[in-house]
Amino acid sequence: MVNLTASAMKYRESEIGFPKGWYCVAESEQVLANTIFPATYLDKDIIVYRDSEGRACVADAYCPHLGAHLASHDGRNDNGTIVCPFHKWAFDGQTGRCKSIPYTHIVPSVSLTVHPTREVNDTILMWYSPVGAAPDFEPFDMATFPAPKPWIRVVTKDFESTAPYRDLFENLFDTAHVQQLHNAHMVPGIASMERTSYGMRVVLDPPDPNENSPMRHLENNFTGTTLCSRYIEGIGFALKSLTSATPIDTERFNFKTRIYVQDMGAERNRIVGKQFAENVGREIEQDFEVLNFKRHMDRPNLCAGDGPIMKFRRFQSEYYS
Repeated sequence: MVNLTASAMKYRESEIGFPKGWYCVAESEQVLANTIFPATYLDKDIIVYRDSEGRACVADAYCPHLGAHLASHDGRNDNGTIVCPFHKWAFDGQTGRCKSIPYTHIVPSVSLTVHPTREVNDTILMWYSPVGAAPDFEPFDMATFPAPKPWIRVVTKDFESTAPYRDLFENLFDTAHVQQLHNAHMVPGIASMERTSYGMRVVLDPPDPNENSPMRHLENNFTGTTLCSRYIEGIGFALKSLTSATPIDTERFNFKTRIYVQDMGAERNRIVGKQFAENVGREIEQDFEVLNFKRHMDRPNLCAGDGPIMKFRRFQSEYYS
């Protein structure tokens, strides 16, 4: 195998930019009360923290006074008030409004930029719009999946990818590659693609009864083009997963899949979860061995059997300015 290096995105994308949507910037468990969690996503340094009522917040990382990183030195979250380490300017963590300056009066025109934030599915999401528009849809909540028993998280798969961002979830509609790249014995069919308030719900065809498959139902719920929530129901088991794709900059993005099983007891949870996680991990790695180096084709030469790629592209185009 050739040791290939990914070319810069300007050679592989005709239009470089991020779609509007909800992006995962932290796991809920990473952001504790009275702490500041620094991160870099969407070509921007940010901080993630909780306000005085425990609500998750995301703000720009640099103080609007003189540019100190708010998580550096002794910068702190004082019960929802963000205090700069440099001159101790204090900002309301929910609104960004300047609350106090130790050595002079408040400057009303200066505030910390706080981004629309949601906490759902044990993740903290930040809203991004390339034109600065307010959120116009809400993220999908996996609490709507059937849950006769508790869900247990069994594993998280975390990758960094150099794939063209808009080709990532398109890959799920390229049904032919499942057989040709992953060596599956059959090509999955897509039963329906339904527009929803949060984005799109996609249901796959149930397996052929002659295939003796334990799987009975599989659906993907897309929050815009940045998150995918999957539900799988089989004979005696159920699984769900949440996949997030968050650009770090224009060359790379973080791709993370969290896998849950519906509680069947510790031993069966481990066995079923491990098997599913290994299959998912193997397919993701195989995908990225190709996707990390591919070019986005504005006008692909498609043929019969390639799947509803262009239908997904029409949906995806609505999220790009």
